[in-house]
Amino acid sequence: MIYTYTEEQISRTVNWCDVLQDLPLAFEALGVGDAVIQARQRIDSGNWKLSGMAAVWESRAVAAYKTYTSSNGHFNFLLNLFDLATGEHHVMPAGEITRARTAAMTTWAARQIANPGARKLALFGLGIQGQAHLEALHMTLGFSDIAVVDTVEVGASCTALSTQLGVLVRQVTPEQAVTNADVVVTVTRSKQPVFDGHWLKPGATVCAVGTSLPGGSEIDTTTRLRSQQVIVEWKPQSLVEAGEIVQGLADRSLAPSRIFDLTEMPMGGAPWRRSADDIVLFKAVGVGLSDLVAARLVVKASATA
Repeated sequence: MIYTYTEEQISRTVNWCDVLQDLPLAFEALGVGDAVIQARQRIDSGNWKLSGMAAVWESRAVAAYKTYTSSNGHFNFLLNLFDLATGEHHVMPAGEITRARTAAMTTWAARQIANPGARKLALFGLGIQGQAHLEALHMTLGFSDIAVVDTVEVGASCTALSTQLGVLVRQVTPEQAVTNADVVVTVTRSKQPVFDGHWLKPGATVCAVGTSLPGGSEIDTTTRLRSQQVIVEWKPQSLVEAGEIVQGLADRSLAPSRIFDLTEMPMGGAPWRRSADDIVLFKAVGVGLSDLVAARLVVKASATA
């Protein structure tokens, strides 16, 4: 049996909060061999890219494969979820899935890395993903000051978000945003660093989300040098395609001994940072297991609707 979904249906049945609850379980399964990931594969034709990424979660009897096209920053996502127990096949657009699982992943990392009492968030990029991140991060960590940086005027959006979330959200310069920020999150399309690592205070948490190409990096050499820990989702993919990591290893601003993936982090809610004064960098590129988690929730919610 084949089931199909619309983006509207998916937006009603999956959100970052639900994905956030299941992500730790999925990556714990990855660590013990109960789940596997297939790294992203890409083919190029002119300005177009066709990409695919997959995962299987054995004990949950599900497998997922997401394919998507991209050109000049525009994406079109499609996901196939296979119920391995029943043989059912679920076909769904994956724009909302990608948005929810990306915000959930960043929020999970920030929650585990940020020092207790984090008050200021610096967010680079207030597009669709940026707004999802802002909401998820604030609802989870409870910031009292949110500084936004964007290449266009987003003051009206900041005002609306201030009213919606009950916290001051303001557009500022990169230096104003990063100075004294407890958590810095970059969700941009920039292939060049978006801030100076000298501005980071001791103990800052940095989450770089915006690019998954080895030739691009939102994070500069100084930030890499100052990061005592660098955490990635899954080394077999991140060491190949994350520009922040690829470039850091090439110019030796990162040592392999400082790079860890999620399967090496303590589960059960224990903090991931080693010291309150360490600067810790989390680099996300998106992996198929996160897509599987979100898609599985869509199917579960639809079955009970």
